[in-house]
Amino acid sequence: MDRLAQGAARVVAVVCMGLTVASCGGGSSPSNPVGQAPVITSFAASPSWVTSGQTSTLKWSVTGATSLSIDPIGTVSGTSTAVMPAADTNYTLTASNQYGSTQAQATLAVFPPPTIWFAPIGATTAIPQSQGASDYFDLFTPTAPWSTAASHVTVFKMYAGMLDLDDATLRNMFADLKRRHIAFAIEWGPLDEPNRCGIGEGFDGTLGLHYAQRIQQLGGSLQYIAFDEPYDGAALYNGTDACHWTAVQTAQNAAKNLAQVQSVFPDAVAGDIEVLPNDAAIDTWLEGYQQWVDAWQGVTGKPLAFFHFDVDWSSDWKPAAAALTRALAARHIPVGHIYNGDDGASDAAWMALAEQHMTDFETHAALMPDEAIFQSWEPYPKHLLPETDPTSFTYLIDRYFRERTALTLASTGAAGQGTLTAAAAPGSASPVANTAVVLTAVPLSGTGQPLAYTQTGTVPVNTQYVVFGSRVAIENCTGVVLPAEFYLTDFTLDAGAAGQVHADFTNQLNGWGIWGDPSIAQVEGTSLHVQLTPGETMGLNSGSLPLTAASAAYTFTVNATIPVGSRGEGCVIAVFQDGTFTELGRAVMQIVPLPMPLGSPQTDANGAFAFGLAAQPAPFALWADYTGSDTLWPAAAAVVVGGPPALAITGSLPDGVVGLAYSAQLGASGGRTPYLWAGGRMPPGLVLHQDGSLTGTPSTAGSYTVLVSVVDDTVPTQSANSSLQIIVKGSQ
Repeated sequence: MDRLAQGAARVVAVVCMGLTVASCGGGSSPSNPVGQAPVITSFAASPSWVTSGQTSTLKWSVTGATSLSIDPIGTVSGTSTAVMPAADTNYTLTASNQYGSTQAQATLAVFPPPTIWFAPIGATTAIPQSQGASDYFDLFTPTAPWSTAASHVTVFKMYAGMLDLDDATLRNMFADLKRRHIAFAIEWGPLDEPNRCGIGEGFDGTLGLHYAQRIQQLGGSLQYIAFDEPYDGAALYNGTDACHWTAVQTAQNAAKNLAQVQSVFPDAVAGDIEVLPNDAAIDTWLEGYQQWVDAWQGVTGKPLAFFHFDVDWSSDWKPAAAALTRALAARHIPVGHIYNGDDGASDAAWMALAEQHMTDFETHAALMPDEAIFQSWEPYPKHLLPETDPTSFTYLIDRYFRERTALTLASTGAAGQGTLTAAAAPGSASPVANTAVVLTAVPLSGTGQPLAYTQTGTVPVNTQYVVFGSRVAIENCTGVVLPAEFYLTDFTLDAGAAGQVHADFTNQLNGWGIWGDPSIAQVEGTSLHVQLTPGETMGLNSGSLPLTAASAAYTFTVNATIPVGSRGEGCVIAVFQDGTFTELGRAVMQIVPLPMPLGSPQTDANGAFAFGLAAQPAPFALWADYTGSDTLWPAAAAVVVGGPPALAITGSLPDGVVGLAYSAQLGASGGRTPYLWAGGRMPPGLVLHQDGSLTGTPSTAGSYTVLVSVVDDTVPTQSANSSLQIIVKGSQ
């Protein structure tokens, strides 16, 4: 019997005692014929697997027994009993009477909590050959060189489309995962729609039963189902062929197809994967995700088992990630971060970016996930093994389990101090001595000083021209917070021996074109002064400047100034064109205050460090960073010097009336705008919007306590939480 077989009882022995008839049984009683040992109709664990610390219920149906016992529990009665084993356990039910005894067995599997997920992609016939690792299936051999990383992985996730690979390969994979006692998950789009609306993301629902049957037929077990961005694909996406589904419609459609999978694996649990949108036009994403998870619980009666998300690493993702985390925490839904190397152009580059992302999440953003997901859907990494190779994917998992460190930081504005410690185990701390701590000031607004913004890259093939420009609140520069103000002095793209192009404003705006409706776009001295208020946009382009430097490395430099009090909030670009002036690609940089290095004091024997601070021209966040080592995690700490007061939620909420339109605005003070609002479940009929407005039509009378959180736009992000009362009165 498969160790994880779904709930079937197995009768293993019948012992007849003291009988004068020739065989077991006989008699006239339909429930227990005279002279027959007890009959066990069923014996199973429900659910058939749990994570450590969870309970399962052993259930049985027995007739004709005078006593019942379960090994290793002892004597039992009734028809069920709860169990919480520490490891996989085989239970033997013995039902006895004066004629003999009957036994049945049930197995309960116990997995570790799903804290570490591994989801590489393989270079197989199921996906484009240019993507993924060639040694994907080498993971599933007894001697595969990732024993340490494998001991950390609690869930292995496979893209559902890969389940159509050959039987022998998949059968071996399932057997090895069972041997290693790693739970199995699929990433699958649970939606179906005959006309294929949306962008395709999330829509693979009709194949769910097929995937489940393949897993079962090949000896596998399915513990987790990770939805592939159903809400983003069905509700958030607003482009061509958009579905425009509601949260309830999305939940109903997904639940229908999930039921097909659970007809094969009834105990498989479902969670979701979504993306943090980097699109200012989607100004309802946060409230939408909250409505989606609430709709799922309303439709299915169960919360999502987890919510994993990935971010656009090129955007300012930290406030959004913090707000979403608080919304999910208010609903007790475990949060998972997806760590990947984004657009790394080699295994080494991909791995370096992935490590930077995971440490940035957990140090600078101070967002500790309930679940960490190591995943790739990109061309790299090309290999997963061995774990001792710094460019292999399994090496990254081992890096995650380095000893954690902690930094403290305090500052009066003129001086500061802190400590650096390491903790081999929770509650223990030892000093990290004779180590550099890097200090950086990140201005909260402009300093009024000229700054050089630089970016490096490779000139696209077939490039013949370069166009310099700027954007505010359009194209690649939509995620800005107006008002915006900055000065642009000149643009340079240096491709070394292949050539250089330059443009400035010494001839005023001759050779430049401006569109949009900026409040100010005029040359003052030798710089272009740009200023926009909320609702305005601006585009700036130079002419097409000749440059033939295909595949050459370049450095793109823009000299700009952000005045004191402004946050900049613009972007500069270099557009690469071919001989027909068709765009081949572009480089984009944000004009925002740049970090300023302040030195690197050393820790003493006690892990302590101290420093002095010179006066700064603008309020700033003071950061202390420890870069980590081969055995120690990085650490970071920050304090705001001279900035706004701490963020706080103010005011209260008015009463509502069933059936009457309700509108209220939550209030906050301190921190730095814009604010992002999130919360727990609202009274029926009301929606908390991410701008802090609470609207709708209450449908159910009662007194409600609502949990609300606000996140600001400082670096580091500040947040505040509050419990507010709303009384909804009966209809008048």
